Amino acid sequence: MLDPVSIIGIATTAFKGLKAAVEAGRELEDCIGQLSQWAGAIADLDKSDVLIKKKKNSLFRSLLPANGKSIQAQAMEAFAAKRTAQKQREELRQLIQYSTGKHGWDEFIRMETQIRKDRQSALYAEIERREKLKELGIAALVSLFAIAVTSGVIALAVAIYGVK
Repeated sequence: MLDPVSIIGIATTAFKGLKAAVEAGRELEDCIGQLSQWAGAIADLDKSDVLIKKKKNSLFRSLLPANGKSIQAQAMEAFAAKRTAQKQREELRQLIQYSTGKHGWDEFIRMETQIRKDRQSALYAEIERREKLKELGIAALVSLFAIAVTSGVIALAVAIYGVK
C-alpha cells in the first residue's frame, strides 16, 4: 500500500484537474474519471490510517520500522494528508453544490460510498491478507530460530557432559 504522502499527491493531482475542468465550464458529469480517482485516493488514505494503527500494535513492526520511518513519522504524514483531504473535500462540496445543487453532492456521496465498498471488498482484503502472511512468516522464522538455538544448546550440553 502507498504511503499517505503519495496517496494525497494522487488525490491532489486529481482534485486540481477536476477543479480546473469545472471552472473552465465542463459539466461535473464529464469529470467522473477525475472525481473517481480523487474519491479512490481518499478511500486509500482512510484505509492507510487503519493499517498504520494495526502496524503500531504489531510486535514485529514496532521492532523494525517500515521504510525507515517510525510509527510516529507515519502518523504525522497521515495526519497532514488527512487535513489536506478535508480541505479538498470541503472545496469539492462547494464546487459540486454550486454547479449541480445539493442533490449533486448527495449523489457524489453515494458514489464515493460505493467506491469505498468496492475497494474494501477487493483491494484492501488482499492487502490485509498479505500483511497477515508476512507476520505469520516472521513468527515462523523466529520460532524456527528459537528451536534451532535451543536444540544447539541441548546438543552442546550433551556433547560436553555426555549422556549418563
